[in-house]
Parts: sequence; C-alpha cells; structure tokens
Amino acid sequence: MGYFSCNDKSAIAICDSHNWELLTKNPRKNHRHRPFKIAEFDFSDLNSATDGFSAANFLGKGSHGSVYKAHLHQLKLVAAVKKSKDGGCGADNEVEILSRIYHPRLVNLIGVAVDPNQHKLIVVEYMPNGSLFDLLHGSRKPPGWVKRTRFALQVAWAVHFLHSSQPPVIHRDIKSSNVLIDADFNSRISDFGLALRGHVEDVKARSTPPAGTLGYLDPGYLAPGDLSTKSDVFSFGILLLEIISGRNAIDVNYSPPSVVEWALPKIKSGNFEGICDPRIGPPDDAEALGRMAVVAARCVRSAAEKRPGMAEVMDCLKSVYKRMKMQSQMCIKVGRRVAKYEALDEGVEVARNGRTRSRRNGRVSNATSVEMRSDRVGRSKSIGTASEIKFLPLDVCGDHVCKRRPGFGMKMSTVRLSKSKSMGILRNKILINGNTLEIGSTKSEESKLLSDLVENLRGEEEK
Repeated sequence: MGYFSCNDKSAIAICDSHNWELLTKNPRKNHRHRPFKIAEFDFSDLNSATDGFSAANFLGKGSHGSVYKAHLHQLKLVAAVKKSKDGGCGADNEVEILSRIYHPRLVNLIGVAVDPNQHKLIVVEYMPNGSLFDLLHGSRKPPGWVKRTRFALQVAWAVHFLHSSQPPVIHRDIKSSNVLIDADFNSRISDFGLALRGHVEDVKARSTPPAGTLGYLDPGYLAPGDLSTKSDVFSFGILLLEIISGRNAIDVNYSPPSVVEWALPKIKSGNFEGICDPRIGPPDDAEALGRMAVVAARCVRSAAEKRPGMAEVMDCLKSVYKRMKMQSQMCIKVGRRVAKYEALDEGVEVARNGRTRSRRNGRVSNATSVEMRSDRVGRSKSIGTASEIKFLPLDVCGDHVCKRRPGFGMKMSTVRLSKSKSMGILRNKILINGNTLEIGSTKSEESKLLSDLVENLRGEEEK
C-alpha cells in the first residue's frame, strides 16, 4: 500500500486535524508547525476512495479544477481531493505554497498524487460544513452576530499569518466561497491556486498578471507591479461587508450592485444599522457594530497606503468579538433573572393594595417602600438570608430583555427592596409590558469615540 511516507504518529494526527494538539507539549505555541508529513498517494487509491471521482462525491469547483470527497477507509480518514482539469500550474502552485506553511485556520495540505496523464492531484483537509458563502446566502437560518464576528476574526487571523510569513504569502482570492467551515464550525481559508509566495519585488510577482474574483478584486491592482498585501486587505474588507450585510459583493438585484458603493455612504453617515443583514437585524451592541463597519470601510479605501494592516484589523475584530460574545452571554443571564422576577410579579399587585401576608408566620406587613437606587436588590428578612443581587443596566432588545455593559448609552439603574419581615416585593414598574424595564439613556464616551472615527474616515477620504 503506497498511502503515506510518514510514521504512525503522523497518520494518527491527520485522521483528525485536532488530534495533533494532543501530541504536542504546547500546541498553542506550535500551531504554525505541521504535525504530519506530506503524503504521497497512489492514484489508484484516490480513484477508489472517490468511487472513480463520481458525481455523488463531487463537492464543487476550485480555481484550477474539481473537488471530490474521498473516504480513505484504511486510514479512517475523510479528505478532499482536488483534480486539475489540465496540466494545471495552479495545482503546482498550491502544492508549493501549502507544503511550506501550516496553520489551523487554513485548509491544509495532506498529500499529493499524479494521475495517468501526469496531472497532479491534491489531497487537503475535508471541511464538512460547506463554505461561508453557503451560510450567508443559502442557509434558512443565517448565522447570528457572535458567529459572524468569530468567522471574520478567524479569517483575519489566517490572512495576517499569511502576510507575516517569511517570505509573505499573498492569497489574491479572498472571498466567502473560499472560506470553508470545519467540523467545529470554525472558518478556514482555502484554494491557494492564485496565491503568490515572496516579496512583491520578486520577478515572479512582477511577471504575474493581475488575478482574482470580480467584486473582491482590488481596483488599484491593474498591473503586476501594483500587487501588495494591501490587495488582500481590500478583498477582506469586501468579505467583512458581506458578513455584516448578508449581501453579495456584486448583486445586480440592487442599485448600486456593488456592496462597497451601497455601504460606504451609510457608514460615513453613521447609519450602521442600515447595512445590517435584515434577516437578523442589528446587534444589541451598537458600538461594536460601528467599529466593525468602520474597519471594513477602511479596508476598502481606494488608496492602498491608507488601508490598515491585517494586524490592526485583527486587533479590532478581537475586541468586537469579545463584546458580541459578552452581550450574548449577558442576554442569557438576564433571561434567567427575568424568569425569577416573574415569580414576584403577582406579589407586585398585592403590594399595590398595601398589604401582604408573610408565608412564614402569617404576619401582615406593608411592603410599599420600593425605590430605584443604584447597584443592588435589598435584603428581605423573611427569607432568612442577607443576599444581594448586583446587576448591570438592562435594555429592551426586540421581544426580549438584554443586558448592556456600563457606559454604552445607559444609566446605571437598579432596584432596592425595603426591609420587611415579609417577602420583599418590587413595587415600581419593573416587570410590566412584556417584562421590560423603563430606563433612561445617555450618550456614552464610546459613542463619541465612534463618531470621531467616522469623522476621521470622512476626512481621509476627502483628502
């Protein structure tokens, strides 16, 4: 059997792309090192694993050929096989690049083979959950904001890795259909058929004609000498606008059809909600949305030198993702808290009548001293504890109650129960009108910072 030119440890590792972490002492520090050797497959083995490259195993088309699902039973491995349609310099280019780099946010190379016509076949990791394009445009249940920002951050991480490699790698075809989703629902960059490895002053880069996909292609990349890592930054900016809006990069059903021409005026005017995917609506954290929209607008600037580097983009998306994730977790916690307060809702009506009966000793007492104060729910002697519940301000988000972080356009407002021998009762408007809270709002410092970012964006574009 001519499956692998590697040892047993390597074979185990590639059966599950995550098992290699268990085989390394410090996987986080070693995530750039390939945990297995590149395999050399026999064509007959791949032909059998794909049932003769049958239509049932067809996954799609890449930049230089068709892709098939392969069941390598002896190795308990499911992989994807790229079969070039001709001699395919793209296949040679992909093997050359992927054999030299490895990263958990890339669709990594497993092995190669040669067919009877001397055409190269590439075996890469299999991504079972399709592409980001499918999730954004073909799914009945589009991903929410936490998943979208995580996908964007992971792609930014992968592009940053490529650009910081020695020598750097310029992908040249960053787009949603080239972002694949693995078994753990993480995003990975695929298809390196058009990628270039080396500094832009290299002869290869200078002699290679411009390439890419319409809608994602840097308008400043008109000649080989125009190529730089900022070309990938432009393409990533288009992808980020696509993630935010749910619109295709180019869609003739809209006017203007370009997502850039449609979104930039709204971003510059501060209308961030206007570019959100209407199927999921804007996120609860308006400032996080604004940051993500502004960095997307900066990535697609016409002048390449004004675009940020991927390190800066990645840092921005890290903070956005943390805020989106925290907001989601807060909403879950607040939902649980609201359920607890609902149990007191009936008692509110009794308290308004001025009297309620203690469950412990049958005494009758007044429970009317309820006031909006800061930071706590007061103690109730009748339950025998001295408990305090601290919580952040709440805001009404659609049909549910969501929690927001301090300073995000909200005043700190909480409820304190008066001390009473009976159970403490909430008397003011706390759980009425569908379990909502009436809380005032203020302009936060972060909102002002975001406004300044938008003003800077306008000013730089005018220059």
